[in-house]
Parts: sequence; C-alpha cells; structure tokens
Amino acid sequence: MPEISVIVPLYNAGKYLQEAIDSVLAQTFQDFEIIVVDDCSTDGSWELVNRLYGENDKVSLYRHESNKTAGGARNTGLEHAKGKYIAFLDSDDLYMPETLEIMYRAAEKYGAEVVHSPGCLIPQGDQEHVATTDDFRTIIFDDMPILEKETLLSVDKEYRVRQWAGRKLYGTIWNKMFRKDFLEEYRIKFETGIWPGEDAIFLFRCVFYAKRYVCIPDVFYIYRRPATSTTRKKRDAKFIAMQAKNIATKIEALDTYMGDIPWFSDKPEVQDKVREFAIIDTDSSFIQKGYHSQGLLEGSEAEIRQVFKDMYGEQGYFAYWYFHHYHLLKAGAGGTNEGQSYIFPYHLFQEGERTVIYGAGESGQSFYRQLQRQNYLKPAGIVDKRAKELKTPDFPVQPVEDLKKMDFDALLIAVINEKAAREIKAALIKMGIAEEKFRWQGNTYQKDDFYNNHYFPLLRETYQAK
Repeated sequence: MPEISVIVPLYNAGKYLQEAIDSVLAQTFQDFEIIVVDDCSTDGSWELVNRLYGENDKVSLYRHESNKTAGGARNTGLEHAKGKYIAFLDSDDLYMPETLEIMYRAAEKYGAEVVHSPGCLIPQGDQEHVATTDDFRTIIFDDMPILEKETLLSVDKEYRVRQWAGRKLYGTIWNKMFRKDFLEEYRIKFETGIWPGEDAIFLFRCVFYAKRYVCIPDVFYIYRRPATSTTRKKRDAKFIAMQAKNIATKIEALDTYMGDIPWFSDKPEVQDKVREFAIIDTDSSFIQKGYHSQGLLEGSEAEIRQVFKDMYGEQGYFAYWYFHHYHLLKAGAGGTNEGQSYIFPYHLFQEGERTVIYGAGESGQSFYRQLQRQNYLKPAGIVDKRAKELKTPDFPVQPVEDLKKMDFDALLIAVINEKAAREIKAALIKMGIAEEKFRWQGNTYQKDDFYNNHYFPLLRETYQAK
C-alpha cells in the first residue's frame, strides 16, 4: 500500500496536465499513488492522460459518466485511495520536488491528521510552462504571523473555528495533507453543489475534528491561474447571480454540519461567525470583480433579483438591493455617495407601497435618492417641518401639513433617535395619519456594521423560515 494518495481532479486541462502529473512523479518521496479523476473533459484531456500514463503503475485513471464538479471528482478519488495520507493537486498546478516529503515528514513526526501549509508559489508572469527551477513569488494566505517552525494548532475548538471563520487558516485544500482514516472516521467529503468554497467547507470539519493539526512554515505548491481556469470565468450578471445563490447554499451546508455537532448548540455567536464566512469567502474574488463604475459588466440585474426572490421571498428585493450596492461600494464603484452612510430599510415595506419620507436631513435625503432609483416602492414625496427653510433644489421637500392631501400607503420616519421618532409619530397621529402607515427602525438605518448586525441575520432567519 502506498503511503500517500495524490488525487488530481481533471477537467479540460490538457494543456497543463503532463506538467502537473510529472511534478508528482519527480518527487523526492516516492511511496505514492496518483489518482486522476476526469470529470467529463471535452478537450481531449482524458485521451491524453490515458496515452501518457495509462501503463504507469503509479497512476490510476477514472472517469465520470456525468459532470460532478471538482468536489465530486475529489470524492471519487477518496473512494479509490489506498494511501495512509491524502494530498490534492489541481490539474493545472504543480508540486515542488520536496512537497510530499515535507508534508509526510511533518505528519509522521506529530501524528497529525492534517498538515497545513500557509500559502503557495505563483509563477512570475503569465507562464504557460513552469519549471520547478523558475523564480516564484510567495503568497501567504493565512492571516496569522508567519511561523518559523512546525507548530501544533491549539486544541481549543472555539479558537480553531474562529481562526477558520476569519480566514486566518485559509480554506484551500491543495496545499495540505490529510490522514485518510481521519477523513473516513468523521465522514468528511466534498460538497458537490457548491462552487467556489467546497474546499473551505471540507477544511471546516477538519479544523474542528482533528486532534493534531500541524501548521508548517514551508510553501511548496505552485499555483498557476491560466485564463481558462474555472476560477477565472467571465464575471457577468449570470455568474454573479450564481455566486449569490452559492452563498445561501454554503450557509445551508454549514448549518447542517453545525446542527450535527452538539458543541455548537449553545454558541450562537460562533455559529454566526461560521455563517458569515460563507459571505466573506465568496465576496472579493468572485463577486466584486464583476462590477465597474456603471454597475454590472454584462447582463441584466434581473437575473440576480430573481435569485434573491427565489431564496428570500418577501425580503428578496431588500436582499438583492443591499447585495448589489454593497458590492459596488466594496469594489470602489458607483458614481454617487448613495448607500455609503445609510441603507434604505426595505425589510419594513411591502412591494409596491406608495411611500413618503419624513425628514429631509442626511438620512432622509439618502433614503429619497434610493427610493427614486429603484422600482420596488413608489415614491410619494418627502416632507419636513423646515421645508420652507431648506435649500434642496434636487429634493421637492414639502411641508408636513401637505401629508393631508398626499396619497400614500407608508411613511418612513427618517430619524435615528427613538425619542424623536416617537414624538414625530404622535404629532402625525394627531394630524389624522393612520398608525399602520408608519415605518421606523432607526437602529437599522446606518451602514456601519449593518452587514453583520442586521442584514445578514435578517436574511439568514428569513431563509431558514422558508
């Protein structure tokens, strides 16, 4: 039996395949097997790997009859693996010659279930062919102090989970090694309906369950990002809609795992940190790059809106709107300051309601702009008791008394202070405004920490209730 099984998921990587597999065959540690699982390649990769390695005793070849994604291909590899340890190599990447030796030595020394390397090597420039003697730049993913020696990770579970959720223990699996009997004991496999992020969820369970998790300082994995890579697809509306749905799918998967672990039951704050990871892990690389100063690169926002409607029902428009504007701002896009300080509380309204804004201060003006720019609610005006004094040429502010002759379904009180809001509401009721028309929730208006403290929990609770 080999000591290490190296699993290589293959999909349309014929251009780089030989370089990848040869980098394993050239290892200083030779007690290994290579398991290549083709996930329905259409570029001749399957034929190529058979021609090059079909008679090599160290290489076993398997092919899916239907596409199961990289996670599914890795699961197939796990089913066939015979080694004591499991390592993963993507078919367009490479190993440095001492990779397996370094990981194996650390695993045996510490009796570790997981060996964790903090980063990868990236070729200089856009190289089609990479030799292990080339110059590389080192990318450290982990947001932790760089280690000088091998170190066992603390066994404190909350510490571990928070480190993972904060991306301090980065979630890739191809620069790590896992003991096979450990994965089997805890039934740890890859999610097949998630991309990207299936590897981070795999690692989540490893971080939680491993008794001995060793972090090493060595960086040895050569990560190549060709233009054809599945992680560099066109960032259009359809793609971003898929990733929006992916966030919810990841949260659902993580909730399932946490639900099976009693340790999480009395730790709601830790649970929320885990769920927030599903958003953080998807944001920067897979969504924000899809925006420029005018919005989406390509495609209709309707595709994204529909995803949120399917997921969140009545809260769908609120979810979509905040998602869209949040990423525009995070990507440095957007031609106005809209949404930077205040977020319109869509969750307080029903679609189509004719809405008046009360208050033409900073928050009221921001809400009125947002109200005019969307098609969820119907703007019915903005009023302020200082209407005659205000110089707001862009805002047709009307006196409060005009409410008596305005036709509206809802009135948003655009003040943050609760006492002031109560006083406004009491005065308006005396004017004859029906109490059921009022909307106010001042603690949700400001953007600061809104994403974590209100928006995210609201959508999670709505999604779980469906």
